[in-house]
Parts: sequence; structure tokens; C-alpha cells
Amino acid sequence: MSVYKLKGVEMSEVDYFHAYVESFYGNVPDAIYPIGATYEMIVAATGKYIDSLCVEPDSPTWGGGDSIDRERVRDIMINDFKLEWK
Repeated sequence: MSVYKLKGVEMSEVDYFHAYVESFYGNVPDAIYPIGATYEMIVAATGKYIDSLCVEPDSPTWGGGDSIDRERVRDIMINDFKLEWK
């Protein structure tokens, strides 16, 4: 069993989630809030976020790839990759 599955995250959700985050923050022409995130940054930040889930009783839980998950991944990318939120 994968670590993602243990955290309540389906791999099919993660694939969709990467594209969802990219449509908001990615290096794509029609990004809603373009902060210059590459696909590789999105994948790394998503992995870090999922690793942080359910570690402690008050840790965040996976919301099915919703806007809260997206914003948490955005914050990780801003912090880890020094991207600028405008």
C-alpha cells in the first residue's frame, strides 16, 4: 500500500490535482494566478504537503484536492521555491 493511500489520497486524485494547481499557479498562458510554478515544483510541493497530512492529531487532512489543498500547496511553493504571490 502506498503512502498516499495510507493518508487517504487516491493517486488518480493526485494526477488531477497537479493539473488543477498548474491551472492556477503554473507557467501556463492562462493561469489564474501566475506565480511561475513549474510542473516539477507542483509535484514536489504536493508530495511535501501529502507527507505532512495526518502526522499529528491537529495536522491537516486531504480535502480531495479542493481549494484548501491547492492553497496549502501554493504556500509550500512560495516558501520552498521563493515564488512571489502577487
